[in-house]
Amino acid sequence: MSSNSPKWKRPSDVMKIHRKRKRLSQNRSFSEETKVSGVLQDSTNVILNSTGSKRKNPFSSENFTDGPCKRKKSDTEDKLPNFNENTQAFFAILENVNKTDGDVPHIKVEKATENGPITRDLLIDDDEEKSQFDFIEKFFKAAQTHKLKEESPKPVKSKKDDPPSSRPVPVDWSLKVKLRAVSKSSLLWCTQIKTGEEAKGLSDFVSNIDQVDSRDDKSDFHSCCMYWMYPNLPWIRLFPRIVPDSKLRSSFNGLLNEDIQKALTEDWTESFTSAFHQLRSQHCPYFYFCTHQFTVLFRAAGVAGQSSQNAFLTPTTRGLREALKKEGIEFSMPVLERKRETSSSEKLQSENSESKPVQAVDEIEEDEEEDEFLDTDEGASVWLESIGLDKKQFPSLDPNKVKIQREGFRVIDNRPESLVYIQGADVQALFNFLLNCRSCVASSGPQAGVPPTILCPTPFRGASVQSYKVKHSLVKQTEMDGTINHVHILEISGPVLPHHVHQIRKVLERTQKGEFTLTFNTHEPTVPFNAKLPVSECNPEREKMKMRGEKFDTFFDVCDIDDRLTCIRELYCKDYSYDWAT
Repeated sequence: MSSNSPKWKRPSDVMKIHRKRKRLSQNRSFSEETKVSGVLQDSTNVILNSTGSKRKNPFSSENFTDGPCKRKKSDTEDKLPNFNENTQAFFAILENVNKTDGDVPHIKVEKATENGPITRDLLIDDDEEKSQFDFIEKFFKAAQTHKLKEESPKPVKSKKDDPPSSRPVPVDWSLKVKLRAVSKSSLLWCTQIKTGEEAKGLSDFVSNIDQVDSRDDKSDFHSCCMYWMYPNLPWIRLFPRIVPDSKLRSSFNGLLNEDIQKALTEDWTESFTSAFHQLRSQHCPYFYFCTHQFTVLFRAAGVAGQSSQNAFLTPTTRGLREALKKEGIEFSMPVLERKRETSSSEKLQSENSESKPVQAVDEIEEDEEEDEFLDTDEGASVWLESIGLDKKQFPSLDPNKVKIQREGFRVIDNRPESLVYIQGADVQALFNFLLNCRSCVASSGPQAGVPPTILCPTPFRGASVQSYKVKHSLVKQTEMDGTINHVHILEISGPVLPHHVHQIRKVLERTQKGEFTLTFNTHEPTVPFNAKLPVSECNPEREKMKMRGEKFDTFFDVCDIDDRLTCIRELYCKDYSYDWAT
């Protein structure tokens, strides 16, 4: 070993050194505390020997005669102009606490506003056991809550005179792609369904039994999430059908060869016929017929206040409407007619300021101009034929085409105004037309060879039972007063049918104590199904309906969503009363 290596120390020597250092540090701290206590005792004696007057501020400008003094504030100025309302209240509390009186039940804080000063009374807690910091925290929290309540917008009252409790929820005939239920109470039970409850729900759905037992909420909810559909092709998305081709999977198109497409078409014909016969025999209230170009809603007689069976078809084009006319199918366009009536009434109201004779002369002149225009076109076509020319070579001179252009049919194609309404015996003709219409099946693209989708609340031949996809999530929601609450969200994906909305809200009304919100993602091409129609006063067809039960009773009630063409976007339930937003 080298001579420069450190000397080895035994553990006992090391411990002695530590104890010696500890004793020295304790002696040093004790001597410092003695000096400080002496100084504090001297200062306490000086305070006790004083005459009891208020202690002067040593930093006040009055003690400095040589130095410059600050400008004194005028009486009109605020005591603390640079502080906000909360800071002023805080210093006012401390000032009152330091007073010798000690009895300050409340203080007043004045706040300047545009409408004049506002005085607020702030109570002081006299409990000596509580810490002053607890009171300060409570004060600032109360002030922040009051500020948020003042800034929060007031709820807008419904335009309707009737209260929400007296307004029945109308039937929304548009198809929903997704439904979202939001509630403060737990919705986790909707996804925790046992085997027996699932079996009971499926049995009740297939046998069409009403959910009246409140003890089986899970099986009732499971029964509300089922529907009948044809065809059943798991590798192809069958709803919605009116979507861009880019959103559809096209990797399985090779499976639908000619033989498979032919077999599907034959099977689809039988299924479509069975569903329509169910409707005619009053065993089915309605069903949907969805293609890649348009959607048809068939409704039984007595539904929605109509005395005969009827059908809606939307969206349509001029070619499709011409094809219906060639088949002898009479139809009306209620949305377009209502729009024209509204525009004509607005024109009459705007022209009321003018003199009536001038208005009558203008209308006569316009009618004469239209007649002259059509006569001129017909005369031109006759003149062309007289000189040996075919009028087909000049399509712009065709009177029918000119009339179509003048009426603006090109503008309404594939729009809500193109809705077609068919009723009575013409519904059977529409069924025959769709049964043999080649345009119902796409010839190219991801949906090539796929027959139309049939959605129905009741069973029919070839239909399969399908269920919605249900997903539960728990999120945190911040209220207006700053509190954070846990909110349960339940998402239901699939073609949500109108009677499902009625059933689900009934189950949630019973389980969520009458307080929840439903938000809908609507399939926009089906919104025109809510068009207003004239209603027959007597409805004897309701007694003939074979389907009894609470879940289909609402389809016989006549209640419009709104005067304009719209659908229900949100449905609110509070204290077992309903209101909705469009």
